[in-house]
Amino acid sequence: MNPHVSQHTPAGGIRRVYAGVGVVLAFMWVGEAAEPAWAHGLRTVVLLLILPPLLLPANRRLTAAFHTAARPGRALARLIAVRVLIVTAALAANALLGHLLDPHSGHALRALAFRVLLVLLTIPLQIRAARRSRARGVHPSARPTLSAPRVIGAKLALITAALLAQLLLNPYMANAQLVIAAALAVTVTALGPGVHTRLLIAPAAGPAVPEQGPARATT
Repeated sequence: MNPHVSQHTPAGGIRRVYAGVGVVLAFMWVGEAAEPAWAHGLRTVVLLLILPPLLLPANRRLTAAFHTAARPGRALARLIAVRVLIVTAALAANALLGHLLDPHSGHALRALAFRVLLVLLTIPLQIRAARRSRARGVHPSARPTLSAPRVIGAKLALITAALLAQLLLNPYMANAQLVIAAALAVTVTALGPGVHTRLLIAPAAGPAVPEQGPARATT
């Protein structure tokens, strides 16, 4: 759940990130197999319109604060708490919409609980990644960052293609959603690292920020 993956991240790290994203998308796709394609698409659009515009700017601002904080422990706790809060709120809005579309199904609430649990399980990984990033000493303001409009556009294109493919395969295959889920995982893993650079924007012009040396893990 770390959206600040930049060109300074090693290529192997970017590949691992997109492999993980592909697996998550595949599981989410299979989990919504009982939902009509139009409802799944609507909920996906709502999630995309909420999550990137809120998460990316907040993550950028709080990551910069963590890198310059005299008490990095508190700044890191604030960064991760805000990330988890924004993602959980977006997932809750998504689940609420699913409940409104199908009030007689309890699936939306079960799926929400499972997804929030997955988000919480990423906290140790977030802590490790943030500390490594701070130790490298490169200030976030000097790195390219993900553009919310570009991320939304790329994900909408991916989900639209997947929905159309499933609609075309449904008359011919009993488990078309499994094929599409596997295709999503493979596509994101294979093409994600190449597309990643197109989703980045250059850092805003401003006063140069001196690079920090390895920071001590004080609290």
